[in-house]
Amino acid sequence: MVMTLTNRMACLSMALVLSLAAVAGEARARSGPYVDLVDFPYNEANWDRFYDLQDHLTREFHDLCGARYCQGAYANHILLQFRCSVQAASGSVGACTMVIGAGNLEVDATTGKVVPDSRTWACAAPLVPGTSVEALHAALGRRDALIRPLPGTHRSMHDALFECLN
Repeated sequence: MVMTLTNRMACLSMALVLSLAAVAGEARARSGPYVDLVDFPYNEANWDRFYDLQDHLTREFHDLCGARYCQGAYANHILLQFRCSVQAASGSVGACTMVIGAGNLEVDATTGKVVPDSRTWACAAPLVPGTSVEALHAALGRRDALIRPLPGTHRSMHDALFECLN
């Protein structure tokens, strides 16, 4: 297949537009000093490692929930999401939050409708300034991660969850 000059110019133009869009997207993602942990040290660089960590924390939360802090008005609790901000230049974690959801469904005997009663909590991790991404991954990636103290502190994520959920 012979490419005409017009076809070549169209291909080069398209490649230029796509590369500029990628650069603009990266610039938008890094418009401030902080990035999502998923995007540290660059866009989506920590994707698999972060989501493996979130899955691990979800299992840890599930194992502890009923016996530790998931009692009371709601019959079930689930870790919906875990997110952290990272100061891009230094690699230190700015903040981490776990979003926990819980709910009940009841049947209204008069109408037959299923009536939901649900709630969410945003529980901040008790981090000390300067906690590195590596230290955070090491601390939260281990067994019993939620009940062990976080780096540089005597407080655990369990402590924070207990206060937040009760």
